[in-house]
Amino acid sequence: MSIKKLVKIAALIVIVTIAVVFLVFYRPVSLWGDTYYEPVYTGSMEPAIPVGSVVVIKPVSPETLTVGDVICFKIGSERSTTVTHRIINITGQGFITKGDANEDPDQWVVKKEDVVGKVIAIIPYLGYLGRFVRTPIGFTLLIIVPAILLIIIEMRNIIKEVKKQKPKPS
Repeated sequence: MSIKKLVKIAALIVIVTIAVVFLVFYRPVSLWGDTYYEPVYTGSMEPAIPVGSVVVIKPVSPETLTVGDVICFKIGSERSTTVTHRIINITGQGFITKGDANEDPDQWVVKKEDVVGKVIAIIPYLGYLGRFVRTPIGFTLLIIVPAILLIIIEMRNIIKEVKKQKPKPS
């Protein structure tokens, strides 16, 4: 296989990787209908959800949730923090949750309106890539450098085409 072909394959892989990272971690937050993606950066749900994973969340009616379901919900005064834990009890006030690796249940009751949805899938390690891309060096290595390389490759191709189409002096 020629070097040019390897470079083109590598460039395609880089472009696809960048597109996936951009779609999952930047905009839009929800993709493919009502599906949400949240990175997991703590070990509270290990071993079921390893640190660095991304959980895929589908909104559900809170009435359909049962003990044992892993849910994603908002907490805090501004509801700006997202937590992913397992339901261990359901009360009239809401859901009692607990991280699998935690000894004690959470100190709050999750109200039905704070539930983002139910975890339907786990993508291991993708969260690390998303976190890395948000750093200055990660952004440079995974977005800026490949973009510059693609521009250089395309400029070379354009120059070759222009040279081919130039009329030769007689």
